[in-house]
Amino acid sequence: MFNEFYARDTSKKIRAVKQAKAQRGERVNGEVPYGYIADPNDRNHLIPDPETAHVVKQIFAMYVRGDRICEIQNWLRDNEILTVGELRYRRTGRTQHPRPQLNAWYNWPEKTLYDILARQEYLGHTITAKTYKVSYKSKKTRKNAEDKRYFFPNTHEPLIDEETFALAQKRIATRHRPTKSDEIDLFSGLLFCGDCGYKMYLQKGAGTPERKHAYTCGNYRNRARNDFLCTTHYIRKSVLKELVLADLQRIMSYVKGHEQEFIQTATECSEQAMKKALGHQRKELDKAEARLGEINLLFRKLYEDNALGRLSNEQFVFLTSGYEDEKAALTKRVAELRKELDTAAERSADVKRFVALVRRYTEISELTYENVHEFIDRILVYELDKNTNTRKIEIFYSFVGKVDTGDQPTESVSYFRQIGADVKSVVV
Repeated sequence: MFNEFYARDTSKKIRAVKQAKAQRGERVNGEVPYGYIADPNDRNHLIPDPETAHVVKQIFAMYVRGDRICEIQNWLRDNEILTVGELRYRRTGRTQHPRPQLNAWYNWPEKTLYDILARQEYLGHTITAKTYKVSYKSKKTRKNAEDKRYFFPNTHEPLIDEETFALAQKRIATRHRPTKSDEIDLFSGLLFCGDCGYKMYLQKGAGTPERKHAYTCGNYRNRARNDFLCTTHYIRKSVLKELVLADLQRIMSYVKGHEQEFIQTATECSEQAMKKALGHQRKELDKAEARLGEINLLFRKLYEDNALGRLSNEQFVFLTSGYEDEKAALTKRVAELRKELDTAAERSADVKRFVALVRRYTEISELTYENVHEFIDRILVYELDKNTNTRKIEIFYSFVGKVDTGDQPTESVSYFRQIGADVKSVVV
């Protein structure tokens, strides 16, 4: 008994010391992200590791360029870059897992690469209290919620710039599978049906030329398993590439020639759109919270009736079962709405970042995975209007959303074999 109380007391003291360190922004348990080493003059300060910092930069550069994780793994293996665990063992003699075989020293796990790509430490920030111990009796740890972690900006030299990191997170959020020819599609993760909101997927036969590749609504493709039936929303990849390139060139030309006017107009449009969106979210939040209050009141009354014998246990379970599901759904939705409202400022348009992005490019004569995903947030494709043979396309650009330059909308006319006529595709 004495040993148990002593261990519990000691564990509390250790946790208190670690929490105090975390609140001060000091490293806990000596954790150093791959690519950094502890400064010999100050163990709580990180400096780039001459041996591994370039590896982190290369991993990010390849990923935002559109390379697959397996291609990054091949590059690491071909260049004989030691895995994180093997490097730690050679430097310290310690290892968390059994050492790999000789021929596996350079085989990087996929999870390790995704962990590196998601670490904000490479932006020069420090994040502490990421995990906590379940019990002093156990070595098991659990991840802390984001709001319980401590964030300290600009504590050491960054290895990655903000734009590269943001592009990597965007690709991780829209993680996608390669095509059968082991390629990552140019618009992967960006293309959505304008009517049902479902992702659009590439259709291509083995060995077929690109001019025959096309996109269709995923909801339509899965119509045998879905209750909601959508239409094809068929559009050729070549047509979409021509439209996106022309519209991107139009936007870049306008921004370069009318920078101040663009900043003012885009900022005003963003503020109006944000106010409208937040108004709807606040109304939904108020309605959900009011309904939660009603359900809690009903629960209290039913519980009192059950406790006083007015309701049997079977009746109580029957009456409350439906309310429990509704309460769980409402609680989840309220949490989501509160989070959206709290981060509204972060989601608002950052016009200056878009202008800085335009300045980085002299011109764009060809679409690549990198420039498409840097400039574009999402693309909506609407169904063809067979009365006018017109198809609408909406392009939402990163940081600013839709951009209106006052010029004629970007158009493309192509022959549509299914209807035997020319079709006009317009960016609205």
